[in-house]
Order: sequence, then structure tokens, then C-alpha cells
Amino acid sequence: MRSSRKAYLSVSLLGILFIASCGSDSSTEEIATVDSAVVVDSTATPTEDSLPSEEGQVTAIPDGATEIIPTGDLSVFAGKSVGIANLAPVPGAERFTKIVQACVEANGGSVDFQDVGGDATKLPVLLEAWAAAKVDAIFNAGIDMTGQESIIKKFNDANTPILTWGAGNPAGVINLTPETEEEGRNWGRYLVEKFGGEGDVLLVTAQNPSLQSREKGLKEILGTSNMKLTIVGESAGFSAESAQKSTETALLANPNYKAVIGSFGSLASGATIAVEAAKSEAVVLGANGDPEEFDAIRKGGAFKMTLAGGHEFGGQSACKIAAGIIGGGSAPGAAGKEIFTTSVIVTAENNPQSGSAEGTARRLYQMP
Repeated sequence: MRSSRKAYLSVSLLGILFIASCGSDSSTEEIATVDSAVVVDSTATPTEDSLPSEEGQVTAIPDGATEIIPTGDLSVFAGKSVGIANLAPVPGAERFTKIVQACVEANGGSVDFQDVGGDATKLPVLLEAWAAAKVDAIFNAGIDMTGQESIIKKFNDANTPILTWGAGNPAGVINLTPETEEEGRNWGRYLVEKFGGEGDVLLVTAQNPSLQSREKGLKEILGTSNMKLTIVGESAGFSAESAQKSTETALLANPNYKAVIGSFGSLASGATIAVEAAKSEAVVLGANGDPEEFDAIRKGGAFKMTLAGGHEFGGQSACKIAAGIIGGGSAPGAAGKEIFTTSVIVTAENNPQSGSAEGTARRLYQMP
């Protein structure tokens, strides 16, 4: 680890210093209204030296943060088995989990990859099965582990690392994630600047810890402006179809939204379909930096901005951290603190011209 005094969370490819929710029980219910007074190749075979270097464009970490440098010999996966729990078959989850799977398998390990299709209630059964099978590590993308303290302790006692991406931060789990609350603030900053702090904003979301954090940051910034926030979405509704339906209903009730935010990559895609079909003038903002979001920005339609949190880098880092623990080391950094990946805001000005990964090299850090 090493300390950094750099002042901003991220720096875009062009040096832009911008900066990865809680759903309702139905697709149309308004949950809350705020009235304000290193290029990572996701197709490459991960190896010991596959993490991006810090040469060239590299995102900065916040003032006072401590940088986390993953260490671990990936060859320890030879003959080992791991369980991977995936939130849903969408890029925002699989860009982490598929990288982990490739990393483990390329280094001689075996993987039990399980997709829960957005249904978090399936996780306890998976965890119990992996405990019985005595897997050597567990990875989880996006599935809330609240309430799983007993099984988490069982894995901790067996020195079986649990590494998650955007799935909350319960005790005994190493959670890697973009600094999602700050990402939410940057949605707000973007909108306040673009619209002069006036107008209605729609957030289309689903129930997930990282989405809730983005929502919190967004509310903080919009609460200092005259912008009103309405929140819609289905609980665990992570599909584009769900977001499209929620957005269509909201636009019928209020066709004058200045912006629609999809708090997850697939949600932004669904929201864009609804906005363009309604011939709304609203701009669409997204999160994750999924390939489909870059394509939408290139298209030049309603979709204008996304937050790219470095999922591929997170997956490679998680694999290396797990290898270090399996090899007899300890978890990096301070126990119980989330490990953040630097995040980049992507617009037409710095959108990748081709390819599926935003190309700024990432870093990991913990806050005091």
C-alpha cells in the first residue's frame, strides 16, 4: 500500500475532472421526491502480469486515501475450486465475474459459475452448497449479502476469502466497488451544470447496495439546486425491459423531464428506448461503462453520459487478492473497509472510438 495526496477521484482520458438505489415495490410507484431549496482487455487470458500498469493516463485517488496494490501468485489456483455468484446475465455483473472466471481457469482452477437472475434469495443456498464443497474462494457480483453473517463467519473460520463487487460491505467480506456515492454526486453535478440547477429528473433503479449509494450521492447534489428528483423502478428489476416499462409510465405522467438516469447499465439502455420512442427531449445518463453504453453515446441519440467504474480491473484485482489469501497472505488494507476503484465519467468528448473497455488505467484505494 502507499498513500496518495492526489485531489480528485478520477481523471478522464482528456483530463476532465468529473467522476459507479433503491427500487420501489412496483414499476410505477414514485418512491421519493427531492425538492431542493491502462486499458483492460476483457477478452484476454489473465496471467500474473495482466493487471494494467500505471504508465500513461491513470486516474487519481482522493486526497488522504491509501492506495491498495494487489499481490498474490495466481498459480496458487492450480487444483483449487471457487464459487462465483452473478447477479444477472448483464454486462454490469459479468464484466467482473467473467474476468474472475477466466483468471481462475487460466491458472488451473475450476469454477462453479451460478447466475441468480436478479433473485437474491437464491444466494443462501449457493453459499451453503459451496461451504459443503469446501471451495477455496467465493466471488459475488452485485448480490446483497446482508443477513448472511452466519455463513460468512463459516467461510472466514475456514480462511476462505469472499470477494464481492458492488454488493455491500458486511463484516468478513472484501468488497471492491467504484465509489458509488461519489458517482451519484457526479450525476448531480453534470445535471446541475447542464440545466442550470432547474428542472425535473427521473431516476430508474432497482434494489441493490451500490445503486442505493449512487442514489444518495445524487440526492445530495440535487438537494442544493432547484431540481426535483422522482424515483421509479421494480425491486430487483435489473432488465432493460423493466426499465423501459418504468420509464414509459413515468413519461406519461410527466413528459417534461430534463433527464432520465438509469442507475445500472441495462436500466439506462431500457430508459433510452422509452425516451426515444416518446420523442422526449430528456437526456439519458447511465452507469457502469458497459459496451452498449459506449455504443449508445457514439450513436448520438438521447444517451449522453455514463460512469465507467472499471469492472474488468476490479475482476482482475479480486482474483489477485484472493490468490494472495489462498497462498497464505492476509487481506490487503484495513479490515472492514471497502476497496474502491477509481471511476471515469464518459461523454461524447472522451468516449472510446472503438472497443468495449474505457481505456483509463485504474487504481484501488481505501478511505481513512
